[in-house]
Amino acid sequence: MYIKRSSILALFASAAVAAEKRGLRQVANNAKKNNEFMEDIEFWTRMTQAMSLPTTKRPTSRPTPSSNNKPTPKPVPSTPAPVETAIPSFIDTPLPTVIIVDPTDEPTVVIVDPTDEPTLIIVDPTDEPTSIDPFPTAVPTPVASLLCGLTEEERAAAFTELALSVTPQSILDDPFSSQSLALQWIIEDDVPETPVCPNVDDCKALERYVMASFYFATGGGKWDQCNAPATFTPDAIETANAACDRVVTPFPVNNPRIGADSSDAWLTPSDTCEWGGLACWGTDDSRSGCMDQLDFENDGLAGTLIPEMSSLEDLRFFILEQGNTTGTIPSEYGLFDRLLIFDMDFNDLTGEIPEELFDLNQIQQLDLNDNQLQGPLSTNIGQLTTLTFIQLDHNFLSGTIPTEMGELDALRIAFFNNNDFTGVMPEEICANRNNTNPPGFLGTLVADCNPPDNPEVECSCCSSCNID
Repeated sequence: MYIKRSSILALFASAAVAAEKRGLRQVANNAKKNNEFMEDIEFWTRMTQAMSLPTTKRPTSRPTPSSNNKPTPKPVPSTPAPVETAIPSFIDTPLPTVIIVDPTDEPTVVIVDPTDEPTLIIVDPTDEPTSIDPFPTAVPTPVASLLCGLTEEERAAAFTELALSVTPQSILDDPFSSQSLALQWIIEDDVPETPVCPNVDDCKALERYVMASFYFATGGGKWDQCNAPATFTPDAIETANAACDRVVTPFPVNNPRIGADSSDAWLTPSDTCEWGGLACWGTDDSRSGCMDQLDFENDGLAGTLIPEMSSLEDLRFFILEQGNTTGTIPSEYGLFDRLLIFDMDFNDLTGEIPEELFDLNQIQQLDLNDNQLQGPLSTNIGQLTTLTFIQLDHNFLSGTIPTEMGELDALRIAFFNNNDFTGVMPEEICANRNNTNPPGFLGTLVADCNPPDNPEVECSCCSSCNID
């Protein structure tokens, strides 16, 4: 590294002018200080002599590029001429002012108006220089947290993880699946009035995701009532709420419930329990806010049943009568530990009745009539010891009616007609009729027992035959 002679001279000239502007002449009429100053001049002169500076001048204009766009080689400088040793003439009149500060002071960086002439400040060279980073690291601006103490990215990640706990990755990867649409809505559009926190161990966040998935899976947007608003502006939400007046069937339950009298449109910012056709366990129960009842009848629901519904483990009433639901009954529905009523009559369900459905140890009503179910009726139906009502009529069920149904001594009503059942009604079932001695509870028993001379099912104890 070398210091150009012209730079040193420029510093002297700048220092002189700045000193004159600030009235800082300190050497005038002071012989002692003049001598000290001349010693400094002598020091800088020796420094200048010690440096061999090239005499080649910088070109005043850019070289013209050749046609091949290659740069013109720079000339090799000749041996530099010796540096002049004489003190420049401008030092004689007037002499520049050099400010010498206390060498014990910290070095100072002075930023002045660029139109001012610079002042030369000489400090103790042994001091540590003050370093100013020309590219300081930016201090990050704090990101405002969203509800539940989560940033937007953290909330999205938490809801995705929650969805993956009940939905396979392959389904979420499909942008058109009902589950993917539900997750997208809950991350991008849902702004609930009451915080729904995916990082809190309760049922609220999961049930909101599941019910949104149910909405998209069953043709939400084309229902007769309670469709989500087209946009989520206050006016659109108010309009959608006004178009929904559906409430759940008022079963005589022992606990007060949330949303039993509410009829807000689906996907609106209100609590999920307040959406039309839904009700949740009440605040005086340990299951407070958890889904208790899904209840739609003749509202234009279509699509298919999603297995994620089984994650609503406190659900007691699953009622979707008179719709256009297709597909099979998910085997996961056998996980409803508290389910009392499963009512899917007058739909278009296909396939067999899942074996897992006979694990519903609290079920009281199994209503699957008027669908397109087929296959045999499992002997495991005898496990439904709490069953009081069963309707399987108007399907394509085949085989014989299991004798194990005779173990259902709480059964009051049973419809088997308009199917492909054959054989004889088991005596074990007839023994439960209310006209026996001692009488049982089975008051209504219907099968395909006509015509009497050639019935599909021989049933001497049936209350009636072939009711259409």
